[in-house]
Amino acid sequence: MDHQIWNDNQDFMEGYSYRKATFENILIRHDNEQNFIEDLQKNNLLKIESSKGFLGLF
Repeated sequence: MDHQIWNDNQDFMEGYSYRKATFENILIRHDNEQNFIEDLQKNNLLKIESSKGFLGLF
């Protein structure tokens, strides 16, 4: 939960990247969405899975 107000995606990515670098020494590129997502996945901060069917049960 975040109480900070973000103006746009770029603003969010820059702030998130800054906090990860500052507090956890994790570097996340924030120049564009593609690099941001790639770095989140590379650092196990984001996992994208495909759906397995109806409500993910099958």
